[in-house]
Amino acid sequence: MKKAILFDLDGTLTNTSVDIWENVNLTMRKFGYAEITLEEAKLFVGNGAKKLIERSLKGAKCENLNQVVDFYNNSYNFCGSPKTFVYDGMLDLLKKLKSEGYLLAVISNKPQDGTVEVCRTFFSDVNFDCVFGQRDGVKVKPDRECVDLTLKSLGVSAEESIFVGDSDVDAMTAINAGVDGVCVLWGYRPRQLLEEVGATVFAKTADELYQKIKAL
Repeated sequence: MKKAILFDLDGTLTNTSVDIWENVNLTMRKFGYAEITLEEAKLFVGNGAKKLIERSLKGAKCENLNQVVDFYNNSYNFCGSPKTFVYDGMLDLLKKLKSEGYLLAVISNKPQDGTVEVCRTFFSDVNFDCVFGQRDGVKVKPDRECVDLTLKSLGVSAEESIFVGDSDVDAMTAINAGVDGVCVLWGYRPRQLLEEVGATVFAKTADELYQKIKAL
């Protein structure tokens, strides 16, 4: 029997793409680099803030990358997420799963402060059992370390858990961690890419996601 549902954040629970895009471009302008498009921002997210900034630089020489990443993190993490929204049906789904006794966790490659801030802003009444963002010394998704540490904190096994995400990174994370995975199709990656990395279970709506969770 499944006891815990682990959720990716960006592209799965919340559409954060516009806020991410605007803060990336604020950072690019600050340091004199070319801005990126919204579609590029959606493609560049998924592997953490440093990789997002590296991709946004598009090969431009940058000798102060850590400073640029720090500026972006400080800008984005506490911007208030004015253009972020929860995907249709996901708040109700979280509350339903919680009422049925499931443990709920968020695992994101977004820095810990930003992950906590988004969860506090949009899911204050959900009471996640664990919120795990990018932390110093811990490998990010698709490495399994962040999942293993989350499962340990929840006191459940991989076999008792399901990982829900929207990206190829999330699909590979579930496979690497030995956790059943469900990929939602309203996020930042097309189904074909998800299938190419091994995803096999998909959901087009929050209601369909609930049915897939119950079936696993």
